[in-house]
Order: sequence, then structure tokens, then C-alpha cells
Amino acid sequence: MDQIGSYVIYFIMICAVIGAIAAIRNSDEGLGKEFMEGLHSTGYIFVPAAGIMASIPYISWFIDKVCGPIFNKIGADPALAATAILASDMGGYQLANVLKSSYEGWIMAMIVGFMAGATIVFSIPMGLAMLDKRDHKYMALGVMSGILTVPIGAFITSAILVMTNTKVRETISTDAESTYAFAIGYGKILINLSPILVFVVAIALGLRFLPDLMIKAFMIFGKTMDAGIKLVLVFSIVEYFTGVFSKVFGSWGFDPIIADPTDQFRALETAGYIGIMLAGAFPMVYMLRKYAAKPLQAMGNRMGLSPTGSAGLLATIANILAMFRLVRSMPPKDKVINIAFGVCAAFLLGDHLSFSANFQPTIILPLIIGKFGAGVIAIGLAYWLSVPKALELEKQDREKGIIGPTEYLEGQKEAAAAKDVAAS
Repeated sequence: MDQIGSYVIYFIMICAVIGAIAAIRNSDEGLGKEFMEGLHSTGYIFVPAAGIMASIPYISWFIDKVCGPIFNKIGADPALAATAILASDMGGYQLANVLKSSYEGWIMAMIVGFMAGATIVFSIPMGLAMLDKRDHKYMALGVMSGILTVPIGAFITSAILVMTNTKVRETISTDAESTYAFAIGYGKILINLSPILVFVVAIALGLRFLPDLMIKAFMIFGKTMDAGIKLVLVFSIVEYFTGVFSKVFGSWGFDPIIADPTDQFRALETAGYIGIMLAGAFPMVYMLRKYAAKPLQAMGNRMGLSPTGSAGLLATIANILAMFRLVRSMPPKDKVINIAFGVCAAFLLGDHLSFSANFQPTIILPLIIGKFGAGVIAIGLAYWLSVPKALELEKQDREKGIIGPTEYLEGQKEAAAAKDVAAS
């Protein structure tokens, strides 16, 4: 099971080689263009990655001093406060280990970090950077629908770990034996998840009764995050070349954005890593759309999605950034569905599987079930809570000329016709 992530990476790398050969022949269209677009995305990715990763010392302080005590007072393990905001593979796993009151809370925090934390510090800033501004409101609806299922996904995974009496590692290690039995009552699981549950219930009520206000609030949050990220980045650049802030204030609390002796994998290296991975992921998605059109259309018919929307779901499982590449071509409904699915299910067979295989290999299967199950439930919630608003916004965008008169309609007609044929 822990080899699945490696197989996915090998497949993406094969697509990268094919894309590179195509780019030699013609880099302006087809596979060659997708290969180059993947490499060129490094710049777009570096801005949010640098801002977030440089801020991790202050994010960690905020979690430790503000969020952790709140979780503790409720009776929840403070470890979950870390990964409710910080992704497990971006320092959340290590911070949760410091804050934990139990090993079970630490493992639950790891699980939550693959859903909530990954969305807050990675998917949202990356999405805002990669998507067209006209799609940000659809992203808001998708994220808010998807975040509702974080407690569900975490509960499913935790319950399976309990039922199977799974043993986990007690230390941060890539080779230690898994000797600690994950033993926790279902009531305690719910208590640990209760702060997140309260938060998502409030979002659900807002989406149901005040969707316009919720979209505006998300947009404000996004703009504030974007402004903060860019300011942190530019000040980090100034500090790197001049050291002015250290000279004036005596210290510089933000992390470096370029590799140094302490850490060889800073923001610049992370952005480069993602960019070279997307050099294979983008061609992979292109080939899925081109050569698996009929299976994708069949799958889409069952879910009410266009072939592009179906391809997006498959891309999300490997890397959400590959799905973001397709959002521009999706009808608004499909944009919302894909992003909702991606909150919990993103990186399922990619980064998150690899990270788990390295640090906690025994939780891989429960994690896959929990993440995928939550993603599927998110699709249902999105159809109920967010799709009606997305269709309303689509109508308004067409009237304003933001969406072209015939844009998306061809794909929607094909999907509807195929659905009618299947029904008959």
C-alpha cells in the first residue's frame, strides 16, 4: 500500500518525459505547451509558498498561544489546533507533536492536517494565485462546502484505526517500529473534533441562509491573506539582500525563503519542487482529457459533471494544482464540485500518501478511506448548499459579459445529451 505514492510519481514522471519530447517539437500547443506551463507555474506558486512558509514561526506562535488553549479548555487535544491551520507536511505534524496531550490526539492531528491544514495554508493561497479572478467566488463556494466534511473524514479514519486496533509510531521517525496501539473512545474522538465541528456547522448555516455574505467574507479573507503573503515576501526579499530589518530591530523573526545551512528545503526550493512535478502533472491531465474522454464522460454522466469536471476529480487525487489548471474550462457548477471534493481528497495518491508512508505507514488505508469518503460527501453537500448559488452567479456573469454567451454551453449540452441517452 505504501508503494502507491511511488507508482503515482513514476507515472507522472513518464508524462513529464512525454511532455518534454512534445515540447521539443512544438511548445505552443498540446502536450508540449502543458509541459512548459507546468514549469512556468513555479513563479505563481513561489509567491504564496514563500509568504506562508516564511510566516510559519508566527503561525506556530499563534497556534500555541491562542488556538491551543481554546482547544484545551474545551477538552480537545491541543495538537489538533496545530493542523487545523497548518498542513501536516508543512510543519503541522511536528508542531502537533509538541502540543499533544496524547498520542491519539497527535495522530488525529496528522489526519486533520491532511484536510483542514492543507486547505488553509496551501490550497486556498495557491488557488487564489492560479485561478482567474472571476472564478474566486466559485472557489469560495467550493472550499466552504468541502471544509464541512473535515470532521467527517477525520472521524472515519480515526474510527477505522480504533476498530482495527492499529499500532502507530510514538516518535517522529521514518524507520521506527509502530508499537503504540491507537486506542481512544468514540466520545473522545468527537470531543477532539468539536472545535472544528462548531466552525463547520457555522459555515453550513451561513451557506444555507446567507450565501452572499459568506462569499464576501471568504473574498475578504482571501484578499487579506494575499496582501499579507505579498508583504511578507517582499520584506523577506529585502532582508535577504540587505539584512536591514535585523540591523534595525536586532532580529528577523520570519523564516528564510531560500535554502540555508539550517534547512535545505525552503520556499524557493518548495516552489521549484512543485513546478517540476507539475511539468508531469499537467501533461498527465491533458492526456486524461484527450485519451480517456469516453470513460470520463460516462463517470461525469453519473455525477452530473462535464468530461472536464470528471478529469478534474481524477487530477485532484494526485495533486490539486493539476485540477486548478482545468478550472478555467469547467462550467461553474463543476468548479464548485471539484474544489469541494479537493478540500479533503486532494493529494490522496500523491504528497499525503507519500508523507504518511514515510512517517506513519500503518494509517495509510484508513486515511485513504477517510479522505476519499469525505470528498464524496463534500460533493453531495456542494450540490445541496452551493451549486444553486453557483448557477445563480453564472447567470449574473453571463448577463454582465464576464462569461461569454456560449462559454461552457457546448460541454453542458453534451453532458446533458449523454445523460438522457444513458437514462433511456
